[in-house]
Amino acid sequence: MIFQGIDWPRLIIVLFSQGFVAIVFVILAFKIIKRKRDRSTVTLFLFYFILSIGLVFNILFVLLTPTNNELLLRTLYVLSSFFIAFPFVFNLVFINVILKLKDEFTIKKMAVIIGVYGIILLSLHLIPDGLTFDSNWTPSYNLLLFVLIYVFLTAYITVPTTYYSARLYKLFKARNLKYRFRLYLIGICLMFVTIYGGIYFIATYNQLFKTIYSVFAFFMEIAAGLLVYYGLGKDL
Repeated sequence: MIFQGIDWPRLIIVLFSQGFVAIVFVILAFKIIKRKRDRSTVTLFLFYFILSIGLVFNILFVLLTPTNNELLLRTLYVLSSFFIAFPFVFNLVFINVILKLKDEFTIKKMAVIIGVYGIILLSLHLIPDGLTFDSNWTPSYNLLLFVLIYVFLTAYITVPTTYYSARLYKLFKARNLKYRFRLYLIGICLMFVTIYGGIYFIATYNQLFKTIYSVFAFFMEIAAGLLVYYGLGKDL
């Protein structure tokens, strides 16, 4: 049976924490898209929805580890990692849509930015021996993959997001808009902390960090998602 040999503590932690976060993000995604559908709301919807898909893939990965099916488990884990990291490009696009408006930031530019990011991100996850698993199917990144992912995310997502966010913040004159945008920025920063911490979590053997991160990541993900939503997503 599939549940024989399963690591129940690991499954319960992942199912509770990531399952709850996935549900919250799906609710926020559909609250955004239900209100209206334009380029900004669609990109923010995709940010939340695709991230929740990545969390679901990770739950499936942990749930199916007793099968010891290498192809299935590797595929699920790569899909999980990809769909958790991929949505951050939609946040970058979201900021540019608001900053540059529809005429300058065209759908073609959006597609190129998203496509290039997705291709490179997937390629990183397919580096030979970059991703390994122990006998319990606990994933680990080697040093090369760890550094490449950090450099790529920083250069392609973190730095541009910070730069364009600063430009957008200067455009807001009303105090309430500046306040809401600060909430949004805090949420995005928390998400960056979570994903950088998650990458280090996979690469390190430091059990103290793993324990602390496992506790705080859950609260950071929830807080970040709500801050992004109530900052800009709620009243786009």
